[in-house]
Amino acid sequence: MTTGERSGSLTVPDEFLLLTLKDDGGAFIDLPLETHRAGFVGAALMELALQDRLDYDTTQVWAVDPAATGSEGLDRVLARLSAPNLSNRSEQVIKRMIDLGDEVRDASLNRLCERGILVEAEGRVLWFLKTRRYPVTDGREIREVKLRLLEVLLHGKLPDPRDVCLMSLAETCGIIGEIVPQSDLAAARDRLAKFARMELIGQNVRQYLQMLQRAMILAIHADI
Repeated sequence: MTTGERSGSLTVPDEFLLLTLKDDGGAFIDLPLETHRAGFVGAALMELALQDRLDYDTTQVWAVDPAATGSEGLDRVLARLSAPNLSNRSEQVIKRMIDLGDEVRDASLNRLCERGILVEAEGRVLWFLKTRRYPVTDGREIREVKLRLLEVLLHGKLPDPRDVCLMSLAETCGIIGEIVPQSDLAAARDRLAKFARMELIGQNVRQYLQMLQRAMILAIHADI
């Protein structure tokens, strides 16, 4: 993958956290613990891949650039992936790091609060309504992540690699129904399936996401 993090942009874990936030009252979607943790570890690995910090083949995932990213959550995952005693078998990689899921989420939560996108009030995290939009980057305003994905899923907009990562996370973690209205869910899932077969993001990205989806499912159901 070659779509690195732009200066000042949100990471995949940041935007995944926003997808788990309900629109009303600032509460988060209630996810099973293992799903929640696997989702954030998977999001971190996706971001590291987009930044060209790791590589993979059909059986393994490994770090190619262990230097700090500047993001606490990403750096924790990158350090674990670089550890010599970690099994880097691709289908076990998320299970081996699932304990880092809470740390990745907390780091994104702190980052979003520091940037004024979220604000903590009365012990809960609420939308900061005066800053519902993201900062301008690359000469354009990034719209709220949920609206952006709805445009891709329901209105024909072509996704970029980050959009595909987020849609993969949403479907694997079972929150796609929280983003798309129930009446449009079948059409959205049909479009997701088409993305998996198209060359919109390149074969290497698609194969990597498919591998991560399998690893997330194995981690989520490890104790069942």
